[in-house]
Amino acid sequence: MQSSEIAQGVDTGGAGDQGIMKGYATSETDTYMPLEYHLARNLCQKIFEVYPYDGKTQVTIKGGVVVTVVVSFQNTKSDLLLELVKNIIEAQEYLINPAGEWNQGGFDADTGLSGRKLIVDNYGPEITIGGGSFSGKDYTKVDRSGAYMARKIAVDLLKKYNAKEIETKLAYAIGKSEPVMAVAIIDGKEIEITGYDLTPRGIHKYLKLDEAKFKDTCTWGHFGRGFEWK
Repeated sequence: MQSSEIAQGVDTGGAGDQGIMKGYATSETDTYMPLEYHLARNLCQKIFEVYPYDGKTQVTIKGGVVVTVVVSFQNTKSDLLLELVKNIIEAQEYLINPAGEWNQGGFDADTGLSGRKLIVDNYGPEITIGGGSFSGKDYTKVDRSGAYMARKIAVDLLKKYNAKEIETKLAYAIGKSEPVMAVAIIDGKEIEITGYDLTPRGIHKYLKLDEAKFKDTCTWGHFGRGFEWK
């Protein structure tokens, strides 16, 4: 149950927390995601089809060229994994299981785990985020619903203005339904966001969040995967 003190502001339609949510969209990929993120996710998905274990991928880009690919996957032989990776992505340098081959994974192996990585849930390390996590929260928590709406608006504006890059920012005060800030930066030029119902209830309805299967959002990232918020 929600704390009665929080509920007095939330049950009437107010935001479930304060915070600043960021959205982003770029024309450099067909998923409107940053190129390095798009490539790393695609690589990880294809490796996982062969090796469905604990693993990570990382792609470093300079001037549109893939410089370094880092891959660490449990229960693999590095030479075979390298061959698979080379068939998926071309790079100047490959670092495959750079700490050595490994079989013990997950929470049993890595001390100091701090939970899900917010940057991976968002847009990768090159794009700033609001800082709030998504999973485990309903639509009243604007950490989640506000971030989804910020992404939706970013994609809409990218298409509307045929832009290269859109950044959006929404800010909320706990217990208040309307955002205290709603701006978009279109290829470096800032405008006010208009034409959207940005209340938690409005976002809930517009993005059909009662139809969303949030379990599906916790793997492979929350954006660029065909969800209602794109």
